[in-house]
Amino acid sequence: MKKLTGLLMAVVLTIALSAGCGTGGNGGSSVSGVMQSGGWVYYIQKGTLYSMKPDWTEKTKIADNFDVRVMIVQDDIIYYADNDMNVYKMMRDGTGKTNIMSGENIYGFEVSGEWLYYSVKPGIINRIKTDGTGKTKLADIDSFKGAMWVSGGSIYYIDGTSLMKMTEDGTGVVELGENLEINGFKDDWVYYSEVDQKGASLNINRMRQDGTENARLADVSFAAMDGDWLYYVKDDGWLYRSNLDGTGEEKLNNVNMWNLIGIWGEYIYYSDYEGPVYRIDLNGSNKMELK
Repeated sequence: MKKLTGLLMAVVLTIALSAGCGTGGNGGSSVSGVMQSGGWVYYIQKGTLYSMKPDWTEKTKIADNFDVRVMIVQDDIIYYADNDMNVYKMMRDGTGKTNIMSGENIYGFEVSGEWLYYSVKPGIINRIKTDGTGKTKLADIDSFKGAMWVSGGSIYYIDGTSLMKMTEDGTGVVELGENLEINGFKDDWVYYSEVDQKGASLNINRMRQDGTENARLADVSFAAMDGDWLYYVKDDGWLYRSNLDGTGEEKLNNVNMWNLIGIWGEYIYYSDYEGPVYRIDLNGSNKMELK
């Protein structure tokens, strides 16, 4: 495995739509933005957003001219930002498109309940209701570069080299540690990696959301998180998984995945070096190209 990009799995599923895109030398599928939520697989192919069941039936076109930078699916609502970073929402079938906000130079956004949280260059965190009302500034951050997560009533963000946390109304700011990046959330736990001076992610750790009970789970590179499993790669090139407390390790496969897009249930989605996107079983069998 050459390059692995972990997909943050939280209550709300968020994707960076640059992952897994490209056109393969064999006439590849130009697929990007693959994710699974609520019993549906979503993906973008040549500017069109599709959904289908995990068994690859009921493929449905949702929207044309869907060139977007960030997309979140929450229940039956799709939230997305276009290339001009205007933020919209629409129903899962593509109806009811509504503009939530426009005209701000944002890094990205998260959705939690009735609120959309977004970060603005050069260093502001705001929130606005998903109906477009109630815009509020939550924080001015001197050394903010856009990394932000929302979970369990708190906002986590990077200020310089510090991982910070505040409540969803912008109060109660505390520092949780230095040179850390978040991998995901589960129950009261925050899963994170350490970041070295070159920007590489090291080890898998977890702590309580109040910053206590820090524990090292694995001396490996984080790959993905799904349900009650952590996925990671060892020096032997194999993909492994363990329970969320680091126990019960299993060896899965050594498929050459250039970019690991995400793991949902019993399936792994990834792209190879030339661009096409594939799905395989956890053991590496039943390889299928997403078209």
